[in-house]
Amino acid sequence: MRALAVILIASVGCSTTSYKIPATELQRLAATPPEQRGAHVRVTQMLSNEDLGPEYPVETQTQIIIFPEVNVYGPYERRRYYNYGGTTGGGGNIGASGGRSVSNGTPSSGGGSSGKAGDGKAEAIAVLVIAATALVVAAAIEGSRFDGYAQVHPMVPVHLFGRDGGYTVLPLAWIDPQTAQWADHGIVRSTEGPWNELERAPLDRVGWTYAMFGGLGSFKSADGSVQNGTATTIQLGYFPDQKIGILGNIFFGWRDNAANATLFESRYTLEVQGYPVVAGPLHLGLYGGGGEAYRWEDGIAGGNAGSLALQGGAMLQLDFNTRLALTARLGQTYAHDERMSDLMLGLCVY
Repeated sequence: MRALAVILIASVGCSTTSYKIPATELQRLAATPPEQRGAHVRVTQMLSNEDLGPEYPVETQTQIIIFPEVNVYGPYERRRYYNYGGTTGGGGNIGASGGRSVSNGTPSSGGGSSGKAGDGKAEAIAVLVIAATALVVAAAIEGSRFDGYAQVHPMVPVHLFGRDGGYTVLPLAWIDPQTAQWADHGIVRSTEGPWNELERAPLDRVGWTYAMFGGLGSFKSADGSVQNGTATTIQLGYFPDQKIGILGNIFFGWRDNAANATLFESRYTLEVQGYPVVAGPLHLGLYGGGGEAYRWEDGIAGGNAGSLALQGGAMLQLDFNTRLALTARLGQTYAHDERMSDLMLGLCVY
């Protein structure tokens, strides 16, 4: 826990002053009147401060200059000459340059009382502790950094990074549509002018995601009895779109059987998630996928098995942050010639 505290302090405690503006936002701003561009700017706080050279801060009373002097040298290099608050600080000329062993599809045999299920449960708990620690760190970082809209001065310097590898700096009011199309993204610093964070953006799933779930699941013993036990899932995946994502799952589940020994289930699947329904902070989704499932059972002969696993179900998600959402999963899995149900609750970090 001490190491975790150090990580959290280092990663979250010292907030950064660099904020990224995506290309789509630059293009939107370039199409609005220059004097209005700073009113509502979409920004995402970066994990670390970019090395952008000396600062050129503007003040509230800084004059908004709409028609700058622009000199272009060559097709990919450009130099901008501008004056912030009547001084250049010697740097007004800013240029650009560019699981286990398996045989024949089933776990290796060793007898119902070999302890494989108990060993699997112990190993799963260790993995879950590590995964939970990572989730806490990821949630703390993503939950603390600002991702939303800010009000800035129209003359605030925007550090532009081009799709061709080039770089230049321009006041927000000077970015024309052609430059916005050229830029891959921009970066502004909250220390370079008046800065007012407005509101956070709605839940944004686009990009990588990490999640953990825990709850109850049904498991059938080799003696035919079906009872509920612990069910857990670790997920890692990617959302290329706000509503559709592809995720890899690791499922661990266990319960005690009639012999007072352990029944242990593990699954390794790939699933597609979709969230077609949105009602304010609530999101209703579906998922489906498949992979492999393995079962070990101690104390009862014939409890070891391995098979194809098919799964599907529904999800209800409550977003409370641009990057965090509480999610419930109600699903069913078909494996080992049986149908299993599970109900889990977890946290998704986007």
